Amino acid sequence: MSKTRYKNQKESNEAIAKAYIENDYTNSQNKLLLVSKVNYGKINSKVYYLSIDDKGMNLYEFKKNAERNLTLIERYEWSDFSGVTIDHSITKSVFTFVGHDKNRDITIEVKGKEVEQVIRNHSSMEVSVVKKPVWTKVLGYRSQTSWKMFMASTVYTLILLFILHALLPAATHNFIMGLALLILFLSIIGLFIGLIEPKWVLPKFKVKTRKRVLFSYLYLILSCFFIAVAFTDGESTSTPASTQVSSSQNSVTVASKKDGADSSKQKVEKNDSDKAVKEEKKQKTEEQAAKEEAKQKAEEQAAKEEAKQKAEEQAAKEEAKQKAEEQAAKEEAKQKAEEQAAKEEAKQKAEEQAAKEEAKQKAEEQAAKEEAERKAQEQAAKEEAERKAQEQAAKEEAERKAQEQAAKEEAERKAQEQAAAKQEAERKAQQQAASQQATTSSSTSSSGNYKPFENDPSDDRQSNMSCSGQIKGNKNSKIYHVPGGAYYDRTQDNIVWFCSEADAQAAGYRKSQR
Repeated sequence: MSKTRYKNQKESNEAIAKAYIENDYTNSQNKLLLVSKVNYGKINSKVYYLSIDDKGMNLYEFKKNAERNLTLIERYEWSDFSGVTIDHSITKSVFTFVGHDKNRDITIEVKGKEVEQVIRNHSSMEVSVVKKPVWTKVLGYRSQTSWKMFMASTVYTLILLFILHALLPAATHNFIMGLALLILFLSIIGLFIGLIEPKWVLPKFKVKTRKRVLFSYLYLILSCFFIAVAFTDGESTSTPASTQVSSSQNSVTVASKKDGADSSKQKVEKNDSDKAVKEEKKQKTEEQAAKEEAKQKAEEQAAKEEAKQKAEEQAAKEEAKQKAEEQAAKEEAKQKAEEQAAKEEAKQKAEEQAAKEEAKQKAEEQAAKEEAERKAQEQAAKEEAERKAQEQAAKEEAERKAQEQAAKEEAERKAQEQAAAKQEAERKAQQQAASQQATTSSSTSSSGNYKPFENDPSDDRQSNMSCSGQIKGNKNSKIYHVPGGAYYDRTQDNIVWFCSEADAQAAGYRKSQR
């Protein structure tokens, strides 16, 4: 596939990678199941793609402007791994493959669930999926980064603050503002103390650092500040309205009283007889107004008490909710620590198992090596023993037994000097016998009955020249040597000459192995 084709069609990088991978699998016996973009190892600028098949997976490096866009980096078989740990999130899945030599961390984008299903269906690996709390999947908390969690918590608090401001009655605003200011003051003090000694202000946190103090108490300070500002605005808008309502009620009451007084005065002037009745009605009207006013005050007081009670109940609920959240966070941290410990233990066991298997393999290799060395030594010893036996039989161990050879030669030399006359006589007799034997050997070689020539052990000179330089035999070891053999020139004593190998074998001699 050419690079020009993809450039002209303006295909995406994923389409280019998929086309290359499908082409690579055209002549392969493995069945391609899916292709996904991945992150391999440490974060870098390189782009990787992973092909998943029924037998394993291939890792490719993508280079857009290269002659070949996709390059195969590594091939992994499912049998190379004993287990895999999978950590799913919303946007990606982290696969940690546990192998016999070392682990592999591969981050698969989008298709993590599909890859998990392929591994379960086509491999015998032990699959372990990491279970996470729901809140770790919320935007801002997935990476577990401190500053991201701080920003996300602040934004979510502002959103919740606007909702509560719209839902809570105006009577509770004053209480909430006071509580927020109190917590704000305590948070500022806690921040300064925590920067000096973190463990004093983080009693329920396992990680007690100044960084944790800074983010935690800055979040409380900002949250309380926003709450105080929001609910102070609500209090100022509600107070003038209630004051205006009370003023209007008082003016209406005063006006009604004035009108009643004027009408009663006119009636008194017109009819003195009805004065007592009018006074009585007026008194009843005033009593009724006083009762209404007292009732209204009682209702206002009851409303204030009820609002106060609701505010206290709301504060108690918030406190209980906070305690529940702290308890849940504590339980979650504990669970996470247990999962981490279990993961570390599983990893340690896998490493120990791999170390044991490696040690076992090394021991087996060492044993095989020692066995091979032992066999080689035995073979060498056997060959050496055979060579020594041959050299001992032929007295040809001049190299390994130089001292013995020198002593022997010295003894022979002395014997030759002492028996020079005797040897001369024997030599003449030997020459005569050799002449007779040469005649006999000529006739015997043609007829098949052959008696080889034998020189005098004390005389290395060759007197029989009929078969000289052909097959040289050693009378003691019954071994004959051909010209060019390793021991042909070394054989100096007890020499028996043969004209052919058949003659030597007929005389009961065997051929030297070297």
